[in-house]
Amino acid sequence: MNIVKLHATTSTNDELKTRFRESKLPHLTTIYTIEQTQGKGQQGAKWISEKGKNLTFSILLSDLPLKITPFQINKLISVTIVEWLKIQLQIQARIKWPNDILSVQHKLAGILIENSFSGSQLSHAIVGIGLNVNQEVFDGLPKAISLRNLTGREFDLEELLISFLNMLENNLRNSSEVAQNYNNYLFKFNQSTSFQSKKGIFEGVVKGTDEEGKLILEVQNERLTFALKELKWIY
Repeated sequence: MNIVKLHATTSTNDELKTRFRESKLPHLTTIYTIEQTQGKGQQGAKWISEKGKNLTFSILLSDLPLKITPFQINKLISVTIVEWLKIQLQIQARIKWPNDILSVQHKLAGILIENSFSGSQLSHAIVGIGLNVNQEVFDGLPKAISLRNLTGREFDLEELLISFLNMLENNLRNSSEVAQNYNNYLFKFNQSTSFQSKKGIFEGVVKGTDEEGKLILEVQNERLTFALKELKWIY
């Protein structure tokens, strides 16, 4: 594997995008950093990570199955993280739509995927992952948790990274089968929970996702779909 370790960078996604533009990089090239100063989350949010305590890394996916969609990549990555946590670390986790990883209802990891197209075909994707590992205190982030919080153990960051990349490489060979497990790990699947939309707070039963990646909720016996910016979880 082509793994590049940096002492510090603004954003591993931006760093990988720059290097990919400047030279040909092999599939699964990964950049990870000890310190990320301007980490990015969904919808312009910041990903805050204590220096040297967590895994912040980005992976180039350039050898993609034909006709794979952005949401299928999202499902593949999300499921891989959850199954890796379960198999390798014996940690139970769930996917909070669309791609936050929760354990004991606290955020353990986040994913930011940036896709590039050649015409209508997805040509490559840069997958940014932030995993809380050895950090113990999350000031101002009451919903955050780390592997150390969960287990009481301290982890070797590089060992975790290599272990995860090995599982991802294997899962990419069976990408469609892996992606089908998304609903099995979906947070609150077939359960009623509270949401907030522009119309206010309401109760809905999580029924899965459609092909475009919208969340399907059953609200008062009616099935409705919601895009990312239309809904906020309350839990």
